[in-house]
Amino acid sequence: MELPIILCAVMVLLNTSGAKEGQHIMAGAVTYYGEIGRNITLSCNVSASEAAEWRLNNSQITETTEVHLTGNDLAIFSAHPSKEGEYSCHSLETGNTYSRIYLLLGYVPTKPQLSCWSVRYPLNVVCTWNLEKPTNLPTEMNTTYSYGREGVKTCSSAGPLRGSCTIKDIKLFSKIPYKVIVTATNPLGSRSTIKEFIVEKIIKPDPPADVSLSPVPNQRKKLLLQWKPPATWPNPQLFMLKYIIRYWQAGSNRPRMIEIHNLTNYTLSGLRSRAVYFVQVAAKDFVDNGQPSEWSPTVSARLWSKE
Repeated sequence: MELPIILCAVMVLLNTSGAKEGQHIMAGAVTYYGEIGRNITLSCNVSASEAAEWRLNNSQITETTEVHLTGNDLAIFSAHPSKEGEYSCHSLETGNTYSRIYLLLGYVPTKPQLSCWSVRYPLNVVCTWNLEKPTNLPTEMNTTYSYGREGVKTCSSAGPLRGSCTIKDIKLFSKIPYKVIVTATNPLGSRSTIKEFIVEKIIKPDPPADVSLSPVPNQRKKLLLQWKPPATWPNPQLFMLKYIIRYWQAGSNRPRMIEIHNLTNYTLSGLRSRAVYFVQVAAKDFVDNGQPSEWSPTVSARLWSKE
């Protein structure tokens, strides 16, 4: 049988920020944090020779399969969120209050998800993180990064459970990796994720912009495809891109792929007359570093016809 767990999480007075949003905790009580689904033991601040009763939100607690009284201790089995609230123990004789405890329940943070990409190479790297599962407790995210023997730096975040940071003045063509650590912490514990990367290996442009597809006048088997470099790519003339074209005929599930270098238009030829075609375009670093972008939105067109 699982032993009851005496909550050893951080205790704070109720006029602090320990309460979850929307909850009001009476001044003078002590906040305890417990994990949902675990056994919890609350202790009354009274001598063993004195008898006490327990109340939840000022209603007397009776023993059930979920709650058990052991002397002056209160054991809560497999704690459920419905067991949150203000617990108090009182003298059986006088009704005086011995202890007041506010119980908040939640989860230890899960391991944060962390992703880093250089969308604006060679200007910066952006790392994003989030927690997939809510903790139901006040949780803070701390993100730091370092490069080689340089000191550890703190990233700025956009939110407590989901955020991002930008690493500027990145070292190009270096074999020394960057190291990013994101840590989620709440009163029940903490979990961290560590990511190391070489900048050139995480280049990932945004998709090409303004992709269009149009019939070529008097050409029954050609379509003109045009696009622009990603708006976020800083200098396509110096740091060139190549493009991957994916196209397919309406009704077909077998797309064809074409790769071209440093161009922003292409004429698809050898197509079936009067047919409708669908096209997407992705961008990638010219020398094949990193990953290709996501696909652009799909565009479509019907081949030219006199009718």
